[in-house]
Amino acid sequence: MKGSPSVNHARWRAVTNWIFLRAAGGPDRPRILLPDQAFPAARKLEARYPEIRAEVEELLARREIPTYPRFDPVRAAQVSEDWRLYYAYMYGQPNSLARKECPALLDFAESTPAVVNAFVSILDPGVTLPAHKDPYAGVLRYHLGVQIPSENPPRIRLDRDWYTWREGEGVVLDVSFEHEVINESDELRVIVIIDFRRPMGPVADLLNRYCLWLKQKYAAQFVDAAKYDVMHSA
Repeated sequence: MKGSPSVNHARWRAVTNWIFLRAAGGPDRPRILLPDQAFPAARKLEARYPEIRAEVEELLARREIPTYPRFDPVRAAQVSEDWRLYYAYMYGQPNSLARKECPALLDFAESTPAVVNAFVSILDPGVTLPAHKDPYAGVLRYHLGVQIPSENPPRIRLDRDWYTWREGEGVVLDVSFEHEVINESDELRVIVIIDFRRPMGPVADLLNRYCLWLKQKYAAQFVDAAKYDVMHSA
């Protein structure tokens, strides 16, 4: 592995985050946004929800998805070593297996210029994510509910605001705020996550594009780790 995009170059990241968050409105920026406001392209993904859900369910039935430490053990130790992830697209690099396993998701990522990452997020029963912040403020995060428990549905706190996932419903979250996931359910929680470039003015946007270009060196370790099949590699 080349390292952790979450901890490397901390001083440079602190400076760029300050620029991005100031351009985004500072501490008064919204925590939770409607997709139509921040990410209109999500309409195309939501229109394909039955297709997305079917391919994600087939993926989960076919093989076991690896946990966070396989992708980034440093960050996993800070957030959760039980969070399971499947990266279809990372920093502009597609997962070749996703062309067969999650073709609709990968097609959306590759055909939508603002998309940075596209992945499936799985929380097993009782697995929570403690309070943390995303280390890079140049992206916003879109969530699409795929498989949400009907009893005790998991919920996420963004600073002072709360959101409960719903199947087929999308939401945009500013994960540069402290956030945590409360999960007291007895079933899987499965969502699709799309990271996209934060809308900002031209100068901040140009800096953001440059920073994300530098992060491309981490793409392979995430994409390659997503190909690991726990079920058939034991």
